[in-house]
Amino acid sequence: MRSRFTLALAASAAIAMLTAAAGFAQAAGPKAYIGLFKDNAVGVLDTSTNRLLTTIPLPAGPHGLVVTPDGKTVFASSDGDSKVSVIDTAADSVRATIEVGKSPHGLAMTPDGRTILAAVFGANSVVFIDAAGGRVTGTVPVASPHNIALTPDGRTAYVASQPKGAFALVTLDVQRMRKTGVVPLDKMPRALNVSPDGAKLYFTLAGSDAVQVLDIAGGRISTQVPVGASPHHPLFDPQMGTALVVSQGPGVLSVIDAAKDTVKGTIKVGTLPHWIATSPDGHVAYVTNEGSNDLSVVNLDTLSVTATVPVGNAPRKIVVQPATSVSAAGVGTEISGFSFVDPIRVKAGQAVSWTNRDAVPHTVTSDTGLWDSGDIAAGGTWTRRFTLPGTYAYHCGNHPAMTATIIVSAGS
Repeated sequence: MRSRFTLALAASAAIAMLTAAAGFAQAAGPKAYIGLFKDNAVGVLDTSTNRLLTTIPLPAGPHGLVVTPDGKTVFASSDGDSKVSVIDTAADSVRATIEVGKSPHGLAMTPDGRTILAAVFGANSVVFIDAAGGRVTGTVPVASPHNIALTPDGRTAYVASQPKGAFALVTLDVQRMRKTGVVPLDKMPRALNVSPDGAKLYFTLAGSDAVQVLDIAGGRISTQVPVGASPHHPLFDPQMGTALVVSQGPGVLSVIDAAKDTVKGTIKVGTLPHWIATSPDGHVAYVTNEGSNDLSVVNLDTLSVTATVPVGNAPRKIVVQPATSVSAAGVGTEISGFSFVDPIRVKAGQAVSWTNRDAVPHTVTSDTGLWDSGDIAAGGTWTRRFTLPGTYAYHCGNHPAMTATIIVSAGS
Protein backbone atom coordinates (compact mmCIF):
# COMPACT_ATOMS: atom_id res chain seq x y z
CA MET A 1 0.00 0.00 0.00
CA ARG A 2 2.76 2.44 0.93
CA SER A 3 4.80 1.84 -2.26
CA ARG A 4 1.74 2.26 -4.49
CA PHE A 5 0.87 5.45 -2.62
CA THR A 6 4.42 6.80 -3.13
CA LEU A 7 4.32 6.00 -6.86
CA ALA A 8 0.95 7.71 -7.10
CA LEU A 9 2.44 10.85 -5.51
CA ALA A 10 5.16 10.95 -8.17
CA ALA A 11 2.61 10.48 -10.94
CA SER A 12 0.47 13.24 -9.46
CA ALA A 13 3.41 15.66 -9.47
CA ALA A 14 3.98 14.91 -13.14
CA ILE A 15 0.32 15.53 -13.91
CA ALA A 16 0.47 18.86 -12.09
CA MET A 17 3.46 19.92 -14.22
CA LEU A 18 1.69 18.93 -17.43
CA THR A 19 -1.45 20.74 -16.33
CA ALA A 20 0.44 23.97 -15.73
CA ALA A 21 2.32 23.62 -19.03
CA ALA A 22 -0.89 23.05 -20.97
CA GLY A 23 -2.37 26.25 -19.58
CA PHE A 24 -5.41 24.64 -17.98
CA ALA A 25 -7.72 26.89 -15.96
CA GLN A 26 -6.24 27.88 -12.64
CA ALA A 27 -8.06 29.46 -9.70
CA ALA A 28 -7.28 33.02 -8.68
CA GLY A 29 -8.45 32.42 -5.12
CA PRO A 30 -9.04 29.42 -2.82
CA LYS A 31 -10.91 26.58 -4.47
CA ALA A 32 -14.03 24.88 -3.15
CA TYR A 33 -14.53 21.14 -3.61
CA ILE A 34 -18.14 19.95 -3.88
CA GLY A 35 -19.29 16.34 -3.70
CA LEU A 36 -21.79 15.72 -6.53
CA PHE A 37 -23.59 12.68 -5.20
CA LYS A 38 -25.51 11.70 -8.34
CA ASP A 39 -22.69 12.57 -10.74
CA ASN A 40 -20.13 10.40 -8.92
CA ALA A 41 -17.72 13.32 -9.04
CA VAL A 42 -16.30 16.27 -7.13
CA GLY A 43 -16.81 19.71 -8.65
CA VAL A 44 -14.04 22.31 -8.32
CA LEU A 45 -15.08 25.95 -7.90
CA ASP A 46 -12.89 29.06 -8.12
CA THR A 47 -14.25 31.12 -5.21
CA SER A 48 -12.81 34.36 -6.62
CA THR A 49 -15.01 34.12 -9.72
CA ASN A 50 -17.69 31.62 -8.60
CA ARG A 51 -16.86 29.63 -11.73
CA LEU A 52 -16.79 25.83 -11.92
CA LEU A 53 -13.32 24.87 -13.17
CA THR A 54 -13.63 21.12 -13.60
CA THR A 55 -15.13 17.92 -12.20
CA ILE A 56 -13.14 14.98 -10.84
CA PRO A 57 -14.65 11.48 -11.35
CA LEU A 58 -14.88 9.39 -8.16
CA PRO A 59 -16.27 6.00 -7.11
CA ALA A 60 -20.03 5.96 -6.59
CA GLY A 61 -21.69 8.23 -4.04
CA PRO A 62 -19.14 10.86 -2.95
CA HIS A 63 -20.05 11.64 0.64
CA GLY A 64 -17.43 12.91 3.14
CA LEU A 65 -14.88 15.62 2.30
CA VAL A 66 -11.95 17.10 4.22
CA VAL A 67 -9.05 19.33 3.13
CA THR A 68 -5.56 19.44 4.63
CA PRO A 69 -4.45 22.61 6.46
CA ASP A 70 -2.03 23.46 3.63
CA GLY A 71 -4.84 23.13 1.06
CA LYS A 72 -2.82 20.72 -1.08
CA THR A 73 -4.93 17.58 -0.60
CA VAL A 74 -8.64 16.76 -0.38
CA PHE A 75 -9.88 13.39 0.87
CA ALA A 76 -13.30 12.18 -0.36
CA SER A 77 -15.22 9.08 0.74
CA SER A 78 -17.65 7.20 -1.52
CA ASP A 79 -20.59 5.57 0.24
CA GLY A 80 -21.48 3.45 -2.81
CA ASP A 81 -18.03 1.90 -2.65
CA SER A 82 -15.33 1.14 -0.07
CA LYS A 83 -12.76 3.81 -0.85
CA VAL A 84 -11.47 7.16 0.28
CA SER A 85 -10.03 9.03 -2.71
CA VAL A 86 -6.98 11.27 -2.34
CA ILE A 87 -7.24 14.38 -4.55
CA ASP A 88 -4.21 16.49 -5.48
CA THR A 89 -5.51 20.08 -5.58
CA ALA A 90 -2.68 21.27 -7.84
CA ALA A 91 -3.68 18.87 -10.63
CA ASP A 92 -7.31 18.40 -9.50
CA SER A 93 -7.05 14.68 -10.04
CA VAL A 94 -7.17 11.54 -7.90
CA ARG A 95 -3.65 10.43 -7.03
CA ALA A 96 -4.51 7.43 -4.82
CA THR A 97 -7.33 5.55 -3.10
CA ILE A 98 -7.50 4.02 0.38
CA GLU A 99 -9.62 0.95 1.15
CA VAL A 100 -11.58 1.48 4.38
CA GLY A 101 -14.57 -0.87 4.22
CA LYS A 102 -18.13 -0.87 2.91
CA SER A 103 -20.00 2.42 2.52
CA PRO A 104 -17.84 5.12 4.15
CA HIS A 105 -19.89 8.21 5.06
CA GLY A 106 -18.54 11.31 6.84
CA LEU A 107 -14.89 12.23 7.28
CA ALA A 108 -13.12 14.35 9.89
CA MET A 109 -9.49 15.50 10.11
CA THR A 110 -7.46 16.42 13.17
CA PRO A 111 -6.40 20.10 13.24
CA ASP A 112 -2.77 19.18 12.53
CA GLY A 113 -3.83 17.39 9.34
CA ARG A 114 -2.15 14.15 10.34
CA THR A 115 -5.11 11.86 11.02
CA ILE A 116 -8.40 11.30 9.20
CA LEU A 117 -11.38 9.59 10.80
CA ALA A 118 -13.80 7.85 8.44
CA ALA A 119 -17.33 6.83 9.51
CA VAL A 120 -17.58 3.49 7.73
CA PHE A 121 -21.31 2.93 7.92
CA GLY A 122 -21.45 -0.50 6.29
CA ALA A 123 -18.65 -1.91 8.44
CA ASN A 124 -19.97 -0.48 11.74
CA SER A 125 -16.64 1.12 12.50
CA VAL A 126 -14.69 4.37 12.61
CA VAL A 127 -11.46 3.92 10.66
CA PHE A 128 -8.31 5.93 11.43
CA ILE A 129 -6.09 6.93 8.48
CA ASP A 130 -2.55 8.29 8.42
CA ALA A 131 -3.02 11.21 6.01
CA ALA A 132 0.61 11.44 4.89
CA GLY A 133 1.08 7.72 4.30
CA GLY A 134 -2.40 7.01 2.99
CA ARG A 135 -2.85 3.93 5.15
CA VAL A 136 -5.28 2.67 7.77
CA THR A 137 -3.79 2.69 11.26
CA GLY A 138 -6.71 1.42 13.36
CA THR A 139 -10.45 0.93 13.77
CA VAL A 140 -12.99 1.39 16.56
CA PRO A 141 -16.37 -0.41 16.50
CA VAL A 142 -19.26 2.08 16.24
CA ALA A 143 -22.71 1.02 15.06
CA SER A 144 -23.81 2.68 11.80
CA PRO A 145 -21.59 5.79 12.07
CA HIS A 146 -22.70 8.69 9.86
CA ASN A 147 -20.84 11.98 10.54
CA ILE A 148 -17.98 12.91 12.88
CA ALA A 149 -16.93 16.09 14.71
CA LEU A 150 -13.64 16.74 16.52
CA THR A 151 -12.83 18.97 19.47
CA PRO A 152 -10.46 21.89 18.67
CA ASP A 153 -7.52 20.07 20.29
CA GLY A 154 -8.17 17.02 18.11
CA ARG A 155 -8.25 14.67 21.09
CA THR A 156 -11.94 13.74 21.19
CA ALA A 157 -14.31 12.73 18.41
CA TYR A 158 -18.11 12.78 18.51
CA VAL A 159 -19.76 10.29 16.16
CA ALA A 160 -23.40 10.35 15.05
CA SER A 161 -24.39 6.69 15.45
CA GLN A 162 -27.56 5.62 13.59
CA PRO A 163 -28.49 1.99 14.38
CA LYS A 164 -32.27 1.56 14.45
CA GLY A 165 -33.58 1.69 18.00
CA ALA A 166 -30.21 2.69 19.50
CA PHE A 167 -29.45 6.19 18.22
CA ALA A 168 -26.55 7.85 20.04
CA LEU A 169 -23.62 10.21 20.11
CA VAL A 170 -20.49 8.11 20.63
CA THR A 171 -17.30 9.69 21.98
CA LEU A 172 -13.84 8.44 21.01
CA ASP A 173 -10.34 9.06 22.36
CA VAL A 174 -8.53 9.90 19.12
CA GLN A 175 -4.97 9.31 20.34
CA ARG A 176 -5.74 5.95 21.94
CA MET A 177 -8.30 4.96 19.28
CA ARG A 178 -10.92 3.75 21.73
CA LYS A 179 -14.53 4.44 22.70
CA THR A 180 -14.97 6.54 25.85
CA GLY A 181 -18.69 7.26 26.12
CA VAL A 182 -22.21 7.12 24.71
CA VAL A 183 -25.02 9.69 24.87
CA PRO A 184 -28.33 7.90 24.03
CA LEU A 185 -30.76 9.79 21.78
CA ASP A 186 -34.43 9.31 20.98
CA LYS A 187 -34.04 10.49 17.36
CA MET A 188 -31.51 9.82 14.61
CA PRO A 189 -28.47 12.17 14.73
CA ARG A 190 -27.44 13.76 11.44
CA ALA A 191 -24.59 16.30 11.40
CA LEU A 192 -22.57 17.84 14.22
CA ASN A 193 -19.84 20.35 15.10
CA VAL A 194 -17.90 21.43 18.22
CA SER A 195 -17.66 25.11 19.18
CA PRO A 196 -14.23 26.79 18.83
CA ASP A 197 -13.81 26.92 22.62
CA GLY A 198 -14.63 23.22 22.95
CA ALA A 199 -17.48 23.93 25.38
CA LYS A 200 -20.45 22.70 23.41
CA LEU A 201 -21.51 20.47 20.57
CA TYR A 202 -24.17 21.52 18.07
CA PHE A 203 -25.96 18.61 16.39
CA THR A 204 -29.15 17.98 14.44
CA LEU A 205 -31.74 15.22 14.70
CA ALA A 206 -34.09 13.75 12.10
CA GLY A 207 -37.62 14.79 13.05
CA SER A 208 -36.58 17.77 15.18
CA ASP A 209 -36.89 21.39 14.03
CA ALA A 210 -34.15 22.66 16.35
CA VAL A 211 -30.39 22.46 16.72
CA GLN A 212 -29.47 20.52 19.85
CA VAL A 213 -26.80 22.08 22.10
CA LEU A 214 -24.79 19.60 24.16
CA ASP A 215 -22.91 20.98 27.16
CA ILE A 216 -19.70 18.98 26.80
CA ALA A 217 -18.54 19.35 30.39
CA GLY A 218 -21.91 18.32 31.78
CA GLY A 219 -22.62 15.70 29.13
CA ARG A 220 -26.21 16.86 28.69
CA ILE A 221 -28.33 18.81 26.23
CA SER A 222 -28.47 22.33 27.69
CA THR A 223 -30.78 23.99 25.17
CA GLN A 224 -32.32 23.82 21.71
CA VAL A 225 -32.26 26.48 18.98
CA PRO A 226 -35.39 26.45 16.75
CA VAL A 227 -34.35 26.92 13.11
CA GLY A 228 -37.07 25.33 10.95
CA ALA A 229 -38.02 21.93 9.62
CA SER A 230 -35.33 19.33 8.96
CA PRO A 231 -32.14 21.12 10.03
CA HIS A 232 -29.02 19.44 8.75
CA HIS A 233 -25.45 20.77 8.90
CA PRO A 234 -24.34 23.12 11.74
CA LEU A 235 -21.04 24.97 11.36
CA PHE A 236 -19.29 27.41 13.70
CA ASP A 237 -17.83 30.59 12.18
CA PRO A 238 -15.25 31.81 14.73
CA GLN A 239 -14.34 34.87 12.68
CA MET A 240 -17.89 36.20 13.01
CA GLY A 241 -18.70 34.78 16.47
CA THR A 242 -21.65 32.94 15.00
CA ALA A 243 -22.85 29.49 14.05
CA LEU A 244 -24.61 28.60 10.81
CA VAL A 245 -27.14 25.87 10.13
CA VAL A 246 -29.14 24.88 7.05
CA SER A 247 -32.80 23.84 7.35
CA GLN A 248 -33.93 21.70 4.46
CA GLY A 249 -37.71 22.20 4.83
CA PRO A 250 -37.85 25.99 4.32
CA GLY A 251 -34.55 26.08 2.41
CA VAL A 252 -32.85 28.62 4.66
CA LEU A 253 -29.49 29.33 6.23
CA SER A 254 -29.84 30.47 9.85
CA VAL A 255 -27.21 32.63 11.55
CA ILE A 256 -26.98 31.91 15.28
CA ASP A 257 -25.35 34.03 17.98
CA ALA A 258 -22.94 31.36 19.25
CA ALA A 259 -22.67 32.94 22.70
CA LYS A 260 -26.41 33.24 23.31
CA ASP A 261 -27.65 30.27 21.23
CA THR A 262 -30.28 32.45 19.56
CA VAL A 263 -31.04 33.05 15.87
CA LYS A 264 -29.84 36.44 14.58
CA GLY A 265 -31.22 36.12 11.07
CA THR A 266 -32.08 33.81 8.18
CA ILE A 267 -31.30 33.81 4.47
CA LYS A 268 -33.33 31.98 1.80
CA VAL A 269 -31.05 29.72 -0.21
CA GLY A 270 -31.89 26.85 -2.58
CA THR A 271 -33.90 23.63 -2.37
CA LEU A 272 -32.85 21.04 0.24
CA PRO A 273 -29.67 22.78 1.45
CA HIS A 274 -27.28 20.12 2.68
CA TRP A 275 -23.87 21.45 3.80
CA ILE A 276 -21.97 24.66 4.54
CA ALA A 277 -18.42 25.91 4.15
CA THR A 278 -17.06 29.39 4.78
CA SER A 279 -14.36 31.52 3.20
CA PRO A 280 -11.02 31.65 5.04
CA ASP A 281 -11.95 34.99 6.65
CA GLY A 282 -15.41 33.75 7.66
CA HIS A 283 -17.42 36.47 5.89
CA VAL A 284 -18.80 34.35 3.03
CA ALA A 285 -20.77 31.10 3.30
CA TYR A 286 -21.12 28.49 0.56
CA VAL A 287 -24.29 26.38 0.82
CA THR A 288 -24.86 23.27 -1.28
CA ASN A 289 -28.47 22.81 -2.40
CA GLU A 290 -29.08 19.15 -3.13
CA GLY A 291 -32.60 19.65 -4.49
CA SER A 292 -31.86 22.52 -6.88
CA ASN A 293 -28.41 21.28 -8.00
CA ASP A 294 -26.68 24.55 -7.21
CA LEU A 295 -24.57 26.46 -4.72
CA SER A 296 -25.66 29.60 -2.84
CA VAL A 297 -22.92 32.16 -2.13
CA VAL A 298 -23.95 34.15 0.95
CA ASN A 299 -22.52 37.47 2.17
CA LEU A 300 -22.65 37.09 5.95
CA ASP A 301 -22.11 40.81 6.49
CA THR A 302 -25.31 41.74 4.65
CA LEU A 303 -27.16 38.42 5.11
CA SER A 304 -27.84 38.14 1.39
CA VAL A 305 -27.23 35.68 -1.45
CA THR A 306 -24.77 37.23 -3.89
CA ALA A 307 -24.62 34.37 -6.43
CA THR A 308 -26.33 31.10 -7.28
CA VAL A 309 -24.02 28.72 -9.16
CA PRO A 310 -25.18 25.54 -10.98
CA VAL A 311 -22.66 22.87 -10.01
CA GLY A 312 -24.07 19.44 -10.96
CA ASN A 313 -26.44 16.79 -9.69
CA ALA A 314 -27.18 16.49 -5.97
CA PRO A 315 -24.36 18.53 -4.38
CA ARG A 316 -23.83 17.48 -0.77
CA LYS A 317 -20.58 18.05 1.14
CA ILE A 318 -18.28 21.00 0.45
CA VAL A 319 -14.86 22.17 1.68
CA VAL A 320 -12.88 25.33 0.89
CA GLN A 321 -9.10 25.53 0.77
CA PRO A 322 -7.43 27.63 3.47
CA ALA A 323 -6.23 31.01 2.18
CA THR A 324 -2.79 30.64 0.64
CA SER A 325 -2.86 33.13 -2.22
CA VAL A 326 -4.98 36.00 -0.87
CA SER A 327 -3.02 39.25 -0.72
CA ALA A 328 -2.16 40.44 2.77
CA ALA A 329 -1.93 44.04 1.55
CA GLY A 330 -4.15 46.47 3.37
CA VAL A 331 -4.64 49.95 4.74
CA GLY A 332 -3.54 51.33 8.09
CA THR A 333 -5.50 54.13 9.72
CA GLU A 334 -5.50 55.95 13.04
CA ILE A 335 -8.22 56.80 15.55
CA SER A 336 -7.38 60.19 17.03
CA GLY A 337 -9.15 63.22 18.42
CA PHE A 338 -12.21 61.06 18.99
CA SER A 339 -12.72 60.56 15.26
CA PHE A 340 -12.13 58.04 12.47
CA VAL A 341 -10.65 58.76 9.05
CA ASP A 342 -13.73 58.75 6.79
CA PRO A 343 -14.18 57.20 4.34
CA ILE A 344 -11.54 54.52 3.93
CA ARG A 345 -11.29 52.88 0.50
CA VAL A 346 -9.89 49.39 -0.09
CA LYS A 347 -10.16 46.63 -2.67
CA ALA A 348 -11.90 43.34 -1.99
CA GLY A 349 -9.49 41.03 -0.20
CA GLN A 350 -7.63 43.81 1.59
CA ALA A 351 -7.59 44.47 5.34
CA VAL A 352 -7.98 47.65 7.36
CA SER A 353 -6.00 48.13 10.58
CA TRP A 354 -7.13 50.73 13.11
CA THR A 355 -4.57 52.02 15.65
CA ASN A 356 -5.95 53.94 18.63
CA ARG A 357 -3.95 57.14 19.27
CA ASP A 358 -6.34 58.49 21.92
CA ALA A 359 -5.82 57.98 25.65
CA VAL A 360 -9.13 56.10 26.10
CA PRO A 361 -10.45 52.85 24.57
CA HIS A 362 -12.46 52.92 21.35
CA THR A 363 -14.25 50.21 19.37
CA VAL A 364 -14.77 49.57 15.67
CA THR A 365 -18.34 48.27 15.56
CA SER A 366 -20.45 47.46 12.50
CA ASP A 367 -23.72 49.42 12.37
CA THR A 368 -25.46 46.11 11.60
CA GLY A 369 -23.87 44.45 14.63
CA LEU A 370 -22.12 41.74 12.62
CA TRP A 371 -18.62 42.62 13.80
CA ASP A 372 -17.20 44.34 16.86
CA SER A 373 -13.56 44.86 17.75
CA GLY A 374 -14.25 45.19 21.46
CA ASP A 375 -12.21 47.78 23.34
CA ILE A 376 -9.04 48.83 21.52
CA ALA A 377 -6.76 50.18 24.26
CA ALA A 378 -4.62 53.27 23.83
CA GLY A 379 -1.85 52.34 21.38
CA GLY A 380 -3.63 49.11 20.41
CA THR A 381 -4.47 47.94 16.88
CA TRP A 382 -7.36 45.91 15.45
CA THR A 383 -7.57 44.47 11.92
CA ARG A 384 -10.40 43.21 9.75
CA ARG A 385 -10.29 41.93 6.17
CA PHE A 386 -13.04 42.88 3.68
CA THR A 387 -13.72 40.31 0.96
CA LEU A 388 -16.84 41.57 -0.83
CA PRO A 389 -17.48 44.91 -2.56
CA GLY A 390 -19.89 47.25 -0.79
CA THR A 391 -20.19 50.14 1.65
CA TYR A 392 -19.90 49.25 5.33
CA ALA A 393 -20.92 51.74 8.04
CA TYR A 394 -19.43 51.54 11.52
CA HIS A 395 -19.13 53.47 14.77
CA CYS A 396 -17.44 53.48 18.18
CA GLY A 397 -19.51 51.60 20.72
CA ASN A 398 -18.11 53.74 23.54
CA HIS A 399 -18.64 57.05 21.72
CA PRO A 400 -21.61 56.70 19.31
CA ALA A 401 -21.02 60.11 17.71
CA MET A 402 -17.86 58.64 16.14
CA THR A 403 -19.03 57.23 12.78
CA ALA A 404 -17.42 56.34 9.47
CA THR A 405 -17.62 54.03 6.43
CA ILE A 406 -15.46 51.54 4.56
CA ILE A 407 -15.91 51.51 0.77
CA VAL A 408 -14.79 48.21 -0.76
CA SER A 409 -14.35 48.05 -4.53
CA ALA A 410 -13.86 44.97 -6.68
CA GLY A 411 -10.28 43.71 -6.60
CA SER A 412 -8.14 43.90 -9.72
